[in-house]
Amino acid sequence: MPNNVCSNCIGDADLRRWIRAQDGARGCDFCRRSDAPTADLERFSDHVESCLRRWWSLAIDELPYDSSEGGYQGSRLYDTYDVLEMARLDFPRDRNDRLRDALVGLLPEETWCEYDWLSLDVDEALRSSWDEFCETIKHKRRFFFHRTGRDDRDSYTPASLLSAIAGYSERLGLLKLIPVGTRLWRARPDLARGAQVNAAAFGPPPVQFATQSNRMNPPGIPMLYLASSSTTALHETRSAQALIGRWRAVRPLRVLDLRKLPEVPGHFGDGDRSDRLALRFLRNFAADIMVPVARDDHAHVEYLPSQVVTEFMRDHDFELGRIDGIAYRSTIHRTGWNVALFTSPGHLGLPDRGRRETDEPWLKFAGATFAASKRPEDEE
Repeated sequence: MPNNVCSNCIGDADLRRWIRAQDGARGCDFCRRSDAPTADLERFSDHVESCLRRWWSLAIDELPYDSSEGGYQGSRLYDTYDVLEMARLDFPRDRNDRLRDALVGLLPEETWCEYDWLSLDVDEALRSSWDEFCETIKHKRRFFFHRTGRDDRDSYTPASLLSAIAGYSERLGLLKLIPVGTRLWRARPDLARGAQVNAAAFGPPPVQFATQSNRMNPPGIPMLYLASSSTTALHETRSAQALIGRWRAVRPLRVLDLRKLPEVPGHFGDGDRSDRLALRFLRNFAADIMVPVARDDHAHVEYLPSQVVTEFMRDHDFELGRIDGIAYRSTIHRTGWNVALFTSPGHLGLPDRGRRETDEPWLKFAGATFAASKRPEDEE
């Protein structure tokens, strides 16, 4: 039986790295080439099996068996070929399936089943709870919803769901710092060209004028929305021209960063199973709350989930400390991003009756310029 398989015979990047780390002699018994390090096939199959067992179980270890009912009592059963297919393991040089068949022959000759088959996976439980949460706050309960639903192996109450999202976000490295010196912009199309303006004109609106429902805040609770560039700021207003104020960060700003989440690791990496599944959920979650919403009478309802998440995150005690805002990609300017900051006037160097001695400036106003676009981006 062939003994050595080379890294170039395997399509999965994590498994290729594993084979290269074994640094076996060149000379693959399957592709007959000597252009890559090799590993012993039996050791390789042991490693593949250990990876697969993090995602699927052997039916003999998990499921009840009843010969009169046709064998294992489970809704989803797989053979080893099925499992390798679901794990997306491909063999780019294996034109006659010689390597695949050899690997299958070394893996357990058993029926496979779902991992922990009596429970939903973490991502499925989070997803179903998130869907129920959105339905509840949009159409059932607006304020006293935190303890609706149930906490068990397959579901979360809204309070537990929000805590889980916060916990996984921090654990997976989604709390980032916007560095000192970063320039951020806010556009005001309602101000005339040449108007005399100051920092206050480009801060958050006073509470009596914060009447619009936005992605991160409900009416009456103003936040400071800034963009990564003057172009993005202009497009976010859906206007062809505007006065644009520029701010500069004078201290690091800690944000929940939803701009670009990490890719979900493959089945053969070293990552934690729960973290991988949670990341899969968080990518879908971030996409959900960034869905473009038309500016019409229904906007306030569609923004409710992201507004509640924002309010929870604003006061959550992360291990790294409380966050200053939430950064997210622009839905109308492909290369841009925005940040909603939980600023008080004192954080902007403006008069603030409620300012505490511990408050420190976050941003410094750097002036305003007029900008125009030939054609504003399409609306959300």
